[in-house]
Amino acid sequence: MTLLTPEWSRNLRLRASHPNLAAARQALDARLQAYHASLPPVPDQQAGYYHDFFCAEHATQLRFDHRSPRRHVCPVDGAVFSGEPYDSAWLWSVNDMLSDAALKFAFRWHLEKGTGGARADATEAARILETYARRYLHLKPAPTVYEEEPGIATWQNLDESVWIVRLCWAYALLWETLPDALRENLVRRLFRPAARHIRRVRCREIHNVSNWNNAALVTLARVLEDDQLLEEALEGELGLTAQLERGVTEEGLWWEVSLSYHYYSLDAIVRTLRILKATGKSFDDGGILRRMFLAPIVVALPDLKLPSVNDCWHFIGLEAKVGHGIPDADGFYETAYAWFRDPAFAWILRRNYRSRPRSCFESLLDGVPVIPDGDPPARDSHPLPEAGLAVLRGGGSNQRHNCLLLKAGHHGGVHGHWDQLRIQLASSGSSLIPDLGTPGYGIDLNHTWYQQTASHATVLVDGESQPPTQGRLDRFHTGERFTLVDASASWEEGAYAGVRMRRIILWRETHFVDLFEVLCPSERDLYWVCHVQGERGLGDSVLCPGEPPSGAGGLRHVRLDGETLESPDTRLRWRHSDGWLDLHLAGPFGRLLVGDSPSNPASRRLSTVIRHRQAARSVFVSVFSLGNESQEPPVRNLKGSWREEDQWSLVLATAEGREEWLVGSELAEIQLLK
Repeated sequence: MTLLTPEWSRNLRLRASHPNLAAARQALDARLQAYHASLPPVPDQQAGYYHDFFCAEHATQLRFDHRSPRRHVCPVDGAVFSGEPYDSAWLWSVNDMLSDAALKFAFRWHLEKGTGGARADATEAARILETYARRYLHLKPAPTVYEEEPGIATWQNLDESVWIVRLCWAYALLWETLPDALRENLVRRLFRPAARHIRRVRCREIHNVSNWNNAALVTLARVLEDDQLLEEALEGELGLTAQLERGVTEEGLWWEVSLSYHYYSLDAIVRTLRILKATGKSFDDGGILRRMFLAPIVVALPDLKLPSVNDCWHFIGLEAKVGHGIPDADGFYETAYAWFRDPAFAWILRRNYRSRPRSCFESLLDGVPVIPDGDPPARDSHPLPEAGLAVLRGGGSNQRHNCLLLKAGHHGGVHGHWDQLRIQLASSGSSLIPDLGTPGYGIDLNHTWYQQTASHATVLVDGESQPPTQGRLDRFHTGERFTLVDASASWEEGAYAGVRMRRIILWRETHFVDLFEVLCPSERDLYWVCHVQGERGLGDSVLCPGEPPSGAGGLRHVRLDGETLESPDTRLRWRHSDGWLDLHLAGPFGRLLVGDSPSNPASRRLSTVIRHRQAARSVFVSVFSLGNESQEPPVRNLKGSWREEDQWSLVLATAEGREEWLVGSELAEIQLLK
């Protein structure tokens, strides 16, 4: 008897022996050689919270050294952290390393079973499993307790689920070589207690955590041969079918609209389906899984970096990492292409392997020996109304074009940011107006800056962050001469009661008009905020000392250089590696505050511009243009003036001549004249 089907094991060995996957075998061997040389001991204490393992000043993760449980170093300035919460948080990575080691030791033994090799791998994997089983129910608790959804070996049941999935796989791969007494011990002291605990404290909603709970329960059910638990984890009220049908938007994005949590959920779902395939069980995902693999490609920035909407790691991209503690992009798309044979997934793999070897672990688990040439999906302007995003593209080739994303949708739940109607702008390989995403959750700066409205390119009222609300994509129109997106958000209660906002983007290939309307029941302080990566110039404007705005919306983190009064001649220019970004301002005019603010990581700074007005109703009119040193500015200057009571004009002098926009007073009727 085996837990894994002979067909799965046979295909695994055939795949791993193919010369095209030699680099992946070499990478596995190198990893295991390092593990044999040095591994930390199995902890005798519950781990702490991963997100506490960060430098609060620089918003960056501390260096993990498995040989140094009491000394943790900031990679920015070398500062040393010790004591709590860092020492307990360090144990998160210890459990991560040990569970990965057990899985990969067992995997290599399974590959070489029958050849007499890898006996030391099997011995070491079994030692890790046995030690965890012996200690699991007797671990000392962490200094802080997560009361809602606690773990036993880990701080929270989410981490417990990730950890136990790997240990279950190690057990399944080693099953034939384990003595009966050890099998019984692992089932009785580790796997059944883990299944009972995760089932009892599991997340009770449609959530990324629920997908990992289901992955753990399905994997435990297969190694325990518990059909009732399997049925619950797949078809129960919170099972995999419910998560897919209720948690994935029609466009294929996970509902929290964070690409990090999208891939985090996707990894859990892939692991669930992988154990089912390997143990001879089938599951119909209704085509949803393929859409989940495709959706990030559709919204990716020109350089294939991914937009960091909501709580999302800022560094992710389709040629790099797509999250933390999960495979890189190539690992995901090895599985995606093997399972679905979509040419877009082959294209992503080809892009990844232009500059690095094909060495990811997932190529051994799922990959095909030969990756064909593939074509990317059409990357054009389009709305994603259920996800609450609009993507605008133009002005270049598939990889070198301008791209803007606007957010107007679901808040995002506990992982949402207070940033309705915010924009993010990229050009070729440069992120010009970034979305900063998130650092670790355990530091104050995450809550006082990165999640707050002021760290995003949008508007806030009275210096206070926008309360959570449901934004809307009201119109999206693509014509021959321009693309229009019209989005709105409103609030019925709290500090923003009666406030309505509307943002219209009039998009052309090299520039765009930004109309941001704010309506309030009474006069309020309105702050239009924009953060840009690049060296700022302000023409001939003279800055005077300014008083920085206050409020709990994050503006206190802006370090002010000064202020000036806006005028028809106000133009700001930022230079960056690929060219420059110009910002022209139209009236009505108010105060213009300029300074800088924390980027991500916080050791870097962004140029920050704030337009301030006191009004009950106002429209902030801006024109952005993008170019490089080899071309004339797409927009040379701008003049806005009311034409009649119910219509006003915006006149641009461009490289191609005069461009005039006619806009109705309600912003509903818009025409482009030449």
